[in-house]
Amino acid sequence: MITKEGRFKAQDGLAIFWKAFLPQETPKAVVHVIHGFAEHIDRYKNVIDELVPAGYAVAGTDHRGHGRSEGKRCHVTSFEEYIADEKQFADEIIKTLFPDIPVSLLGHSMGSLIAMNYAERYPNDIKSLVLSGTGATSGSAIPKPLQFIMRIGSRLIPGVHVKSTLPPDFISRDPEVVKAYVEDPYVYDIITPRLGEQMMTYNTIGYDNAGKLTMPTLIQYGTEDTSFSGQNDFFRAVGASDKTIKAYEGFRHEVYNELPQDRARALNDLHTWLDKHL
Repeated sequence: MITKEGRFKAQDGLAIFWKAFLPQETPKAVVHVIHGFAEHIDRYKNVIDELVPAGYAVAGTDHRGHGRSEGKRCHVTSFEEYIADEKQFADEIIKTLFPDIPVSLLGHSMGSLIAMNYAERYPNDIKSLVLSGTGATSGSAIPKPLQFIMRIGSRLIPGVHVKSTLPPDFISRDPEVVKAYVEDPYVYDIITPRLGEQMMTYNTIGYDNAGKLTMPTLIQYGTEDTSFSGQNDFFRAVGASDKTIKAYEGFRHEVYNELPQDRARALNDLHTWLDKHL
């Protein structure tokens, strides 16, 4: 496996970190990973280890305010900044490293919201779309009163850091995964009201415009994911004729980081589906 990394300057001057994982041979496709809230691209080791030996390249950024990128931690003025960063990464880095190679977009959690909005705007940029840990709306871990508070806070105190209400074990039933998550210096347990409100707002925008998703689409989610709900509603709204949904009984939020025998199933489903949509 070959690893490349670097930084590019976003439209507002922030330095955005990126990393790419390449097979020894010319890749048959590129999987552009858009990671979730409060994490970073290196947490996708299981996806990388599944796909790179099979001839795929995997590439992604650390979002602004995340990982090794600049910016206030876990804060964004507008979700448009995330979308613009990913478009710039695709145009300046992916197309330079991998000219004329098809791209599949894979977004997880908050990254799925970025990915769905990106794909709705730039459908010709990608050959297929994968959404993991996603849904039509927020789940039970983000109740209506908390959503209301975030919306009010977004107007009054947009950049104040508050502790995330999600317990670490919402991601997985694997205690080793949860332990690594808690001990990871690039994983945060804070959020700002503006980022929380923007996630909800762009979840709604993405869902309302899901009919524009006409490229082949795969949705993967755990039935015990408490951060999103309405997965089947979103699936029905997707405009693609070629679409697949995989519900994993008992899995939590990160289907690629579940217990070893379970994550193997989700990763194999991802791999098999991508192979069929090259």
